Amino acid sequence: MSRRQLTTSATALASRGAANPTGLSARARPWSYKNTPKFGYDDTTSLGWLRMFRIQDAEGLVKKVVEDKEVLRAANKFKFTPPTAPIRLTTTLDLSKPTSRFQTKSVLLIPVASLPLPTPEALHRIKLLAGPRWTPGRPGKNEFYKDEEPLGKEGWIKISEERFENAQQNRRSASDMLERLVEAASDSKSPLPADIPIDTRHLIARHRKKRSRQNPFFWTSGQMFLPRLPTVGGIKGFPVEWLPEEIREKAVKA
Repeated sequence: MSRRQLTTSATALASRGAANPTGLSARARPWSYKNTPKFGYDDTTSLGWLRMFRIQDAEGLVKKVVEDKEVLRAANKFKFTPPTAPIRLTTTLDLSKPTSRFQTKSVLLIPVASLPLPTPEALHRIKLLAGPRWTPGRPGKNEFYKDEEPLGKEGWIKISEERFENAQQNRRSASDMLERLVEAASDSKSPLPADIPIDTRHLIARHRKKRSRQNPFFWTSGQMFLPRLPTVGGIKGFPVEWLPEEIREKAVKA
């Protein structure tokens, strides 16, 4: 009976590994990339599997829509009717910044002609009280031009509110401001005279601030509410109508 001789020398182990490359090294390190079998192009890649899983999820959603088609139709049977009121409240949602003030900011945009003002004096007085919040045109790129539509013939008032953390509070605050404006303008005993000319300096300043090479500032025939501001007594933009008639020419020349 012959006896088998075992050895653990480095030379012997190296010769054994060379003779059987998938022997000891493969069993000792089964997850080594060196022992990974060569890809035979008989299966899709990992990215391909992920793509197929996503397609499968999308197909599942489509199947659910087909199965619940009648329920979805019944839920969407309600016909949406856009509001016809001249008062519109706008809320902006900023999904990139959940803590932004734009999440709760409310903007009240209303044409002056739709407000319940009893007299032409009250109509003029509310423009004076609104100040820079009043524009001859709809707020935006056409706010410097008079609105030709009957709804906006008296201009627009824009009120923004963002002091509160709740959108409903900001909405209520903007609505209360408008109610106070209407109440003050309708007061026949108001100390504010109704014959004061409307100050348009804020419109001219805003127009010049927005000018650029693509939008240069120039005077047009449609800008009847943006007259050139005269210099009266060294003060640019002082209303000439506020001066007595006998000294108007002298004040303008000075």
